[in-house]
Amino acid sequence: MLLAPMPPLLFMGEEWGSRRPFPFFCDFKGALADAVRKGRSEEFERLSNGAIEEMPDPLRAETFRSAVLDWDACATDEGRRRLALVRNLLTTRASLAHEIAQAKFASAHREESVLTVSWSLPEGKTLELIANLSHQAATFPRAFSRGRPLWGGAASEQLQPWAVLWSVGDG
Repeated sequence: MLLAPMPPLLFMGEEWGSRRPFPFFCDFKGALADAVRKGRSEEFERLSNGAIEEMPDPLRAETFRSAVLDWDACATDEGRRRLALVRNLLTTRASLAHEIAQAKFASAHREESVLTVSWSLPEGKTLELIANLSHQAATFPRAFSRGRPLWGGAASEQLQPWAVLWSVGDG
């Protein structure tokens, strides 16, 4: 998603794959605090089939203290690999920053497990995404134009399971 035209949003620690939960917390007082606690309780109960005891109270100091980045996860092998991936994706994005800022959605299609999306770029170019959303290899769609590979390698006749390819085409 870091190569898509929308603003890239990363949540705290996501760049290194942190798995630490980040609960909602606030320090409201009085009626607003009561309304937040009641509203969140009702929403969580509806969404969790009654498992309300698992929801952290947003007004408790313990909830606030639990929402701390897990900096140690950044130093693990998995954390370093994930951080390197995110840095590489952001560097690739930066190389197209001017064009991506002017991108306009063009089309999206799904054929079985294969999703294709394209955006119009300046000078008649297109930004193209193709993703195989399954555990099985898939046939490359005939209608997809094979532009200059941007990420994920060059397209072949088969898309590997969970493969994601980005390219820039000449329209």
